Amino acid sequence: MQAVIDIGTNSVLLLVGEIGPEGAISRVEDRIKVTRLGEGLSESGRISDEAAERTLLALREYRDICISHRAESIALVGTFALRTASNSADFLMVARRELGLEIEIISEEREAALTFKGSSRCFGDDIVLCDIGGGSTEFATTKEGGRVEFASIPIGCVSLTERFLRGDPEKDEEIHNLRREVRKRLEEGLNPELFARPHDRRFVATAGTATTLMSMKLELPSYETEKVHASTLKIDGLRDLIDAVRVKKLGERRKIAGLPPERADVILAGAELLQETMSFLGYTDALISDRGVRWGLFYEKFCS
Repeated sequence: MQAVIDIGTNSVLLLVGEIGPEGAISRVEDRIKVTRLGEGLSESGRISDEAAERTLLALREYRDICISHRAESIALVGTFALRTASNSADFLMVARRELGLEIEIISEEREAALTFKGSSRCFGDDIVLCDIGGGSTEFATTKEGGRVEFASIPIGCVSLTERFLRGDPEKDEEIHNLRREVRKRLEEGLNPELFARPHDRRFVATAGTATTLMSMKLELPSYETEKVHASTLKIDGLRDLIDAVRVKKLGERRKIAGLPPERADVILAGAELLQETMSFLGYTDALISDRGVRWGLFYEKFCS
């Protein structure tokens, strides 16, 4: 039994599994908790005490789950929030001292590589991968010869929400400014010759924004990986979801089927980011993957 934990800007994810025949992973635990580690980070540059405590509480629970399953190893990685916060070293020290957990802070390139590794096991290498996080969005694809190329833009569903979306519901001007920022970042950070490949690459969207949107599209009362993973979300359907969310206040959004209440405040920014990305790159549909960083890390550490 082995375990991996992905500490993101918005959520903390756990995968406990056994390695079966031909390297297949048999999931024993696959959990997610929204702890919003990056709450307020875009303004303060720091992890708040409240966000740190929420995340450490989730890590303590995950550690105990791993112990109960007698996991031989626990591999932990941190992404955007821990990469950029001025006090991330304090968080790492507390996790080490109080929980006995060593956390590796990974670069944007390594984050994209792990996500690509997790999703390409399901969909092959001929994909353009988009991983929308809380504070950054990573992209990966292959060039001729099979070499994987990466890109990262410093925006995500949490940071965009905090910077642009203040209304309840949001004003048209707020949405316009968010879209303009997304398009600017895409134009600055992505090479269209590499990533705009709808003629020979499938577009794969992974992480919480994409899987939540598909869960909403299917109106699932609770998340079902068998229905969400490897499903297809068309851009017209995505726009319909955006239109449906935009007219609702936050309290109403928390009642939408398929939308976890703790994601209700950031789902619109994430959906707009995904829609603008697909439009910019010329894709009309997205394959949805819930095999993100934690799956790639599991493959890397334990399925050599």
